[in-house]
Amino acid sequence: MTKLSFQCKAIHFLQKAVSLYREKLEWSCSDENKLEVWARMKVIPMNQIRDCRGVIYKSAIALKLAPVLQQPAIYIATELAKYCREIVNSEGKKDVVNFQVEVISSGIIYLKLTDLSIAKWLNYLTYVPLKSDKQKFQVDVDHQSRETINLFPIQYSHARCCSLLRMGERDGLITLAPTTPENYGQFWFIHTPDPIPWQKSNGELQFLHDAEYELIVQIASTLDYIYCLSTTRKPINWVKVANCFSTTFQTFYGQCRIWGEVKVKTPKLAKARLGLVLVTKSVLRFLLEERLSRKAPIEL
Repeated sequence: MTKLSFQCKAIHFLQKAVSLYREKLEWSCSDENKLEVWARMKVIPMNQIRDCRGVIYKSAIALKLAPVLQQPAIYIATELAKYCREIVNSEGKKDVVNFQVEVISSGIIYLKLTDLSIAKWLNYLTYVPLKSDKQKFQVDVDHQSRETINLFPIQYSHARCCSLLRMGERDGLITLAPTTPENYGQFWFIHTPDPIPWQKSNGELQFLHDAEYELIVQIASTLDYIYCLSTTRKPINWVKVANCFSTTFQTFYGQCRIWGEVKVKTPKLAKARLGLVLVTKSVLRFLLEERLSRKAPIEL
């Protein structure tokens, strides 16, 4: 599910870079060190960082390897970043994901999503329903019974998304499909505009407000939980994940207007914001139905 999870894709890029670096190490490290080096290289530490500038991941793999290889972390990180850029340049032509790779003096490697990659990814999410891997997941909420869990705020956010999308259709900003009421509980997508104008003419994303980028970052984080972190078999508190996502959407909804002056003067921005609402609805529906076993209401 690397198309849906940026963290999985970032790990994939670094794993390939590490494999190339390992081939180089085979000529320089002693036999007794090889097993320890490879053991440390197999697990790639990767974390998303909270930054309103975009979707960014960082890895401390170079710091992990430095004491074993007896080389400065900055040197190892620079070598891995070089390989990573080569992989990104070759694979980026055939994939929706492309990273800008940077190294800081401490040896930390940063991978930042380009605006084009975010636009392609958001567009992909408007066309492809999120699917469950058919595994059974436990809701980890400190033994709290399912009946006492208050999921109304999450259900309210989903219903609000549905309301905003219908309002956008009534006002002529978008056309939804399917348009039959009996299908509204299933996957929705925007028929027009196609594609949604995620980017300006200069290639930058349309979005202007920190709350828009916070929502994009939260979408990425939530999909990482669903398709990447859940594969580690560590318990995930899906109620907490869903509540955090719902709260971020409510902040976006409260601070980022779609109608009024925005609709009149910057209709492309209004349409892009409705695109974010559509992606949010899709993620909320998945969390409610597939992870929390609750209905995702289209109205309250």
